[in-house]
Amino acid sequence: MTAEPEMPWIAPAGEELCLDFANTRYWRGSVRPTEELGGLGDLLAWCGTKAGLPKAGQAAVTRWAAADGPGAAALYADALALRETIYRLFHATGTAARPAADLVRLNRALAQAPPRRAVEPLGSGFGWHVAAAGEAGAVRLLTPVLWSAGDLLTGKRLARVRHCANPECQWLFLDDSKSGNRRWCSMSACGNRAKAHRHYARKKGAEPG
Repeated sequence: MTAEPEMPWIAPAGEELCLDFANTRYWRGSVRPTEELGGLGDLLAWCGTKAGLPKAGQAAVTRWAAADGPGAAALYADALALRETIYRLFHATGTAARPAADLVRLNRALAQAPPRRAVEPLGSGFGWHVAAAGEAGAVRLLTPVLWSAGDLLTGKRLARVRHCANPECQWLFLDDSKSGNRRWCSMSACGNRAKAHRHYARKKGAEPG
């Protein structure tokens, strides 16, 4: 499963990148979760927008995928499997659950990813240099996401990872509120929905039978 060599790219640093990737599948507790990554094209577009993969790299993988359908299907499936591994690891944060098998999978992927050896300018800040490689694989494309997951799991903000209290939502987020007791992905979405539900329940309870 190889493609023509890709140019190196500069990936934005940030602990939240792995949560952004995990949240590309959302409304996880509903009957029909929403899938943002409907195919390899969507995955490449996400990597370009969020993880800094340059258009030349996206084009190289696209050309390879057109010539190797089974390889492209495997790459896409592996990427989704890594996403679910990352989601389960962070969804278990703050609970007694210890997804040991998922940690093994993440560590295996990290071992296959290129090492971080240089920081380079990126916009007004800095990012990580992702080394060039000729292998077209999920680990290669998701290298910045894997670094992000490792950083968040071993960093001080791990205790701030939450998932939305709406059982149909289950969105992952970092609670950087001063009180540290944020429950919802956003008040404008699930927070207001829960508030309206409580109001309706109180109103119904107050009505005479």
